[in-house]
Amino acid sequence: MKRNVKGRLLLASVVLFIVVAFAFASEFLELPGITANTANTNSSVSAPGRSSFDAFDRPADATLSHVAYVHDGDTLYLQPDGTSARDDQIKVRLIGIDTPELRPVSECFGAEARDYLRAMLPEGTAVWITTDREAVDQYGRSLLYLWTTDDRSVNLDLVANGYAEALNIAPSNTYWKLFDAAESVARDSNAGLWGSC
Repeated sequence: MKRNVKGRLLLASVVLFIVVAFAFASEFLELPGITANTANTNSSVSAPGRSSFDAFDRPADATLSHVAYVHDGDTLYLQPDGTSARDDQIKVRLIGIDTPELRPVSECFGAEARDYLRAMLPEGTAVWITTDREAVDQYGRSLLYLWTTDDRSVNLDLVANGYAEALNIAPSNTYWKLFDAAESVARDSNAGLWGSC
């Protein structure tokens, strides 16, 4: 009998914590241009592109591009429209996130992050892109936010599903609070790398 009561109290505590975490996170979803996606109530952490944070408004100035190749969980190559030459590809570093490395040493969950992004963005996939305050990093990579054609934020999806950590590097940190809130929920639910590493 005591175990049942303790079990119910534990379950109630967990449910309350999740409700409070989402209420706390929703405060950050009121940033300009960001809206919560309440339509997806049957989200799954393991399915590419499905989480409670799976969408926020794509900026009107975003432009269309195509995925050429996914290198790792936060680095990929885009092919500008109308070209096919490899020399025209743009190396992209996703803004606001950091996934485990694959080289020089393969870190825990690095391969999973890469494979997840490859499943979400197969070669040839059309994506919407936009930058923040800095367009290029010190290594010459384009710093971008990506959205799928159904307006799912790729950067946010990786964090919310536990494949990436939120990364705050000013001045390109417009969505930092949103990414940080998504990381907190993923960490607390042991999603992805948080339950494996």
